[in-house]
Amino acid sequence: MGPRLVDETEGSDQACRRLKVMLETISGQKKIAEACEELGISAAQFHKLRNKMMQGALLSLEPAAPGRPRATNEAVEERVVGMQDEIRQLRIELRAAQIREEIALLMPHLVKAPEGREKKTNRKARSGGGSGGTRAKSGGSSS
Repeated sequence: MGPRLVDETEGSDQACRRLKVMLETISGQKKIAEACEELGISAAQFHKLRNKMMQGALLSLEPAAPGRPRATNEAVEERVVGMQDEIRQLRIELRAAQIREEIALLMPHLVKAPEGREKKTNRKARSGGGSGGTRAKSGGSSS
Protein backbone atom coordinates (compact mmCIF):
# COMPACT_ATOMS: atom_id res chain seq x y z
CA MET A 1 0.00 0.00 0.00
CA GLY A 2 2.71 2.50 1.00
CA PRO A 3 4.66 2.58 -2.27
CA ARG A 4 1.44 3.16 -4.24
CA LEU A 5 0.79 6.36 -2.26
CA VAL A 6 3.79 7.90 -4.04
CA ASP A 7 1.68 8.10 -7.21
CA GLU A 8 -0.56 10.65 -5.45
CA THR A 9 2.31 12.95 -4.44
CA GLU A 10 3.87 15.80 -6.38
CA GLY A 11 7.53 15.79 -7.30
CA SER A 12 9.89 15.07 -10.14
CA ASP A 13 9.69 11.67 -11.81
CA GLN A 14 13.14 10.76 -10.48
CA ALA A 15 12.27 11.70 -6.88
CA CYS A 16 8.96 9.80 -7.02
CA ARG A 17 10.70 6.75 -8.45
CA ARG A 18 13.39 6.84 -5.76
CA LEU A 19 10.82 7.23 -2.98
CA LYS A 20 8.76 4.34 -4.30
CA VAL A 21 11.79 2.04 -4.47
CA MET A 22 12.89 3.11 -0.95
CA LEU A 23 9.45 2.32 0.45
CA GLU A 24 9.42 -1.03 -1.35
CA THR A 25 12.70 -1.97 0.35
CA ILE A 26 11.46 -0.81 3.77
CA SER A 27 8.22 -2.81 3.40
CA GLY A 28 10.17 -5.89 2.29
CA GLN A 29 8.70 -5.97 -1.22
CA LYS A 30 12.12 -5.46 -2.80
CA LYS A 31 15.68 -6.38 -1.82
CA ILE A 32 18.33 -3.66 -1.55
CA ALA A 33 20.34 -5.23 -4.39
CA GLU A 34 17.26 -5.06 -6.66
CA ALA A 35 16.65 -1.45 -5.66
CA CYS A 36 20.27 -0.50 -6.38
CA GLU A 37 20.09 -2.13 -9.81
CA GLU A 38 16.76 -0.42 -10.61
CA LEU A 39 18.03 3.00 -9.53
CA GLY A 40 21.49 2.53 -11.04
CA ILE A 41 23.34 3.31 -7.80
CA SER A 42 25.72 1.48 -5.46
CA ALA A 43 24.67 0.00 -2.11
CA ALA A 44 26.58 2.78 -0.28
CA GLN A 45 24.73 5.45 -2.28
CA PHE A 46 21.45 3.66 -1.61
CA HIS A 47 22.00 3.63 2.18
CA LYS A 48 23.06 7.29 2.12
CA LEU A 49 19.96 8.23 0.10
CA ARG A 50 17.67 6.19 2.37
CA ASN A 51 19.10 7.81 5.51
CA LYS A 52 18.61 11.24 3.93
CA MET A 53 14.98 10.33 3.12
CA MET A 54 14.33 9.09 6.66
CA GLN A 55 15.89 12.23 8.19
CA GLY A 56 13.77 14.47 5.95
CA ALA A 57 10.62 12.56 6.86
CA LEU A 58 11.45 12.80 10.55
CA LEU A 59 12.10 16.56 10.36
CA SER A 60 8.83 17.16 8.55
CA LEU A 61 6.95 15.42 11.37
CA GLU A 62 8.45 17.51 14.20
CA PRO A 63 5.82 19.48 16.11
CA ALA A 64 5.68 23.15 15.18
CA ALA A 65 4.37 26.20 16.97
CA PRO A 66 0.66 26.75 16.27
CA GLY A 67 -0.36 29.61 14.03
CA ARG A 68 1.36 31.58 11.35
CA PRO A 69 5.12 32.07 11.55
CA ARG A 70 6.18 35.49 12.82
CA ALA A 71 7.16 38.02 10.20
CA THR A 72 10.86 38.69 9.98
CA ASN A 73 12.19 42.05 11.09
CA GLU A 74 13.30 42.73 7.53
CA ALA A 75 9.81 42.18 6.11
CA VAL A 76 8.25 44.36 8.81
CA GLU A 77 10.82 47.10 8.19
CA GLU A 78 10.10 47.05 4.43
CA ARG A 79 6.39 47.36 5.10
CA VAL A 80 6.89 50.26 7.52
CA VAL A 81 9.07 52.13 5.03
CA GLY A 82 6.46 51.60 2.31
CA MET A 83 3.68 52.90 4.52
CA GLN A 84 5.73 55.93 5.54
CA ASP A 85 6.29 56.75 1.85
CA GLU A 86 2.58 56.41 1.18
CA ILE A 87 1.71 58.68 4.13
CA ARG A 88 4.19 61.30 2.91
CA GLN A 89 2.67 61.24 -0.59
CA LEU A 90 -0.89 61.45 0.76
CA ARG A 91 0.02 64.45 2.91
CA ILE A 92 1.43 66.23 -0.14
CA GLU A 93 -1.73 65.50 -2.13
CA LEU A 94 -3.93 66.67 0.77
CA ARG A 95 -2.04 69.95 1.11
CA ALA A 96 -2.29 70.55 -2.65
CA ALA A 97 -6.06 69.98 -2.52
CA GLN A 98 -6.39 72.38 0.41
CA ILE A 99 -4.45 75.07 -1.48
CA ARG A 100 -6.63 74.60 -4.58
CA GLU A 101 -9.73 74.96 -2.41
CA GLU A 102 -8.42 78.17 -0.81
CA ILE A 103 -7.65 79.65 -4.24
CA ALA A 104 -11.13 78.74 -5.49
CA LEU A 105 -12.76 80.41 -2.48
CA LEU A 106 -10.60 83.56 -2.45
CA MET A 107 -10.22 84.08 -6.20
CA PRO A 108 -13.14 82.40 -7.98
CA HIS A 109 -12.38 84.28 -11.22
CA LEU A 110 -9.18 82.20 -11.56
CA VAL A 111 -11.02 78.89 -11.44
CA LYS A 112 -12.08 77.56 -14.84
CA ALA A 113 -15.43 75.85 -15.21
CA PRO A 114 -15.15 72.23 -16.30
CA GLU A 115 -15.22 71.93 -20.08
CA GLY A 116 -18.36 70.51 -21.64
CA ARG A 117 -20.61 72.07 -19.03
CA GLU A 118 -22.35 75.36 -19.41
CA LYS A 119 -23.49 77.61 -16.63
CA LYS A 120 -27.24 77.65 -16.09
CA THR A 121 -27.33 81.43 -16.61
CA ASN A 122 -25.80 81.02 -20.10
CA ARG A 123 -28.54 78.61 -21.17
CA LYS A 124 -31.27 81.05 -20.18
CA ALA A 125 -29.57 83.90 -21.95
CA ARG A 126 -29.15 81.83 -25.15
CA SER A 127 -32.72 80.55 -25.25
CA GLY A 128 -33.97 84.12 -25.12
CA GLY A 129 -36.38 83.22 -22.42
CA GLY A 130 -36.61 82.08 -18.92
CA SER A 131 -38.81 83.32 -16.17
CA GLY A 132 -37.41 86.87 -16.39
CA GLY A 133 -38.42 87.31 -20.04
CA THR A 134 -41.91 85.97 -19.47
CA ARG A 135 -42.62 88.44 -16.68
CA ALA A 136 -41.55 91.36 -18.81
CA LYS A 137 -43.98 90.37 -21.58
CA SER A 138 -46.90 89.80 -19.27
CA GLY A 139 -46.16 93.00 -17.38
CA GLY A 140 -46.07 95.00 -20.63
CA SER A 141 -49.42 93.65 -21.92
CA SER A 142 -51.41 94.61 -18.83
CA SER A 143 -50.73 98.38 -19.14
